[in-house]
Amino acid sequence: MPAMTQRRLAAGIATAAAVLWAAPGAGQNAPSLDAFGLLVAEQSRPSFSVLGAGARAAGMGGAFTALADDASAASFNPAGLALLVRPEASLVLDARSRSDAHAAFANVEEGALELYDASRTSFDTQDLNFASATYPVVAAGRNLTFQLSYHRLIDFTFEGDRRFAERRSDGTPIAFLSQRVDQAGDVSTLSVAAAYQLTQRMSLGLTLSRWSGDWTFVTITTEEPAGGGEAAELRYRQVNDWQGWSATGGVLLRYRYLNVGAALRSGFDGDYRVDSELATSFPTPFDPSSRFEGTLRWPASWTVGVAVKPRDTWFVTADYAEFDWDDMEIRGLPEGPVNFFDLRPEAETEARHAGQWRFGTEYTFLPGRHVVALRAGYFEEPRPVPRDPSDEKSSVRGVSLGVGWKRGPVSLDVAFQRSSSTARTFELVDPETVATGEVAAQAQGEVTTDEDRLFLSVLYQFESRRAVERLFRFLFVGPLTDGNGDGDGDGGDGGPSR
Repeated sequence: MPAMTQRRLAAGIATAAAVLWAAPGAGQNAPSLDAFGLLVAEQSRPSFSVLGAGARAAGMGGAFTALADDASAASFNPAGLALLVRPEASLVLDARSRSDAHAAFANVEEGALELYDASRTSFDTQDLNFASATYPVVAAGRNLTFQLSYHRLIDFTFEGDRRFAERRSDGTPIAFLSQRVDQAGDVSTLSVAAAYQLTQRMSLGLTLSRWSGDWTFVTITTEEPAGGGEAAELRYRQVNDWQGWSATGGVLLRYRYLNVGAALRSGFDGDYRVDSELATSFPTPFDPSSRFEGTLRWPASWTVGVAVKPRDTWFVTADYAEFDWDDMEIRGLPEGPVNFFDLRPEAETEARHAGQWRFGTEYTFLPGRHVVALRAGYFEEPRPVPRDPSDEKSSVRGVSLGVGWKRGPVSLDVAFQRSSSTARTFELVDPETVATGEVAAQAQGEVTTDEDRLFLSVLYQFESRRAVERLFRFLFVGPLTDGNGDGDGDGGDGGPSR
């Protein structure tokens, strides 16, 4: 079975090499750098599923589509913004800790008996996750809400420094290898959203988003023979740039004991550019650099959710979302589009529709003038492409806990998520594999990934619209003046401005 699956992977990579681009002016028969880049970059690729923002939702496992009643609503279901009756400003911070354990790796080439030591990598990162400004007004007797927001959708940060030995079946070392991986960048959106309370029960919302993706992948792999001799070194760098527009529509129905929500995000073609560079200490038929300019198709996705209210202070929520990853394609190639995840044509790709489930609960206490909420959740997220063709149910599973506190206009929310996944996968271990120009991973083993995430949300509700109007006037018009033309905004003599 391992030899068969290895041949399937090699055939797929060979197809990708045949259809992908060569550097301008390079020979037409030169192998593609990007077919090679697929193998070395896949192990550090993050989840591409787009999840909404906010510590409150994170504490509920991300099941928030039918609740969506705070400033993060537009990132789940823009219709929920119509429930906000006061101007709000929010900020969300996100800290992440990830570790990858590699075990039981062995050479899958026929006749090979090499084994590889277990190894582990880990890293931590922190960044801004979400920021928004929300302003509701009354139109035709109903609430109409507008919002501007920033959302860091996908974090590409990854750091790894693996060191391990290649051994014969009797344990004798053949070579010592090291692999350094550094990946940085993200996919983020700048969005404008509007929502209207159409009836007492129904709200509609729309978000228009500008997507901006900018990420860089760098890897250095070194192999030193156990018996001494010259080491082989491979350096690879890939820079990605992606820009595009999308729209998300949402609907929310609210009843006494039940909410129902749904959101649909449109697919779109974004301008996509990839620059790749390769340097080795040994001869290779690969071109040292290449560039591709075309489009990357982001697929449509949809989410439906319910929120059951057994008591006035208790919600139980569930979301189901589906992403058409088999439609995520790189377009603009002479031979036609290929799937982003495995670089195969549409008829041959192993990318799939991936449906994810999320469940959550929130219970609220009212001790005096404070409001305290406790939250918990569970989620399951399938991978877009199984790392091993025989692993049809490779998924990331996680749990979450959260707590919220509100007093007056200030709300603070904290959430913790822990997720884990284990999958069989192929890896390109020996850097000299590319010496022949045949791009194929020669080792198969098991990778266990554990990830912890901590979210902190801060939200401030303005008690009146006048304070917001004064702020907007100061920012976009100028300072208030008194009757004498003094521009101090405080009436010149320290009294109230008029």
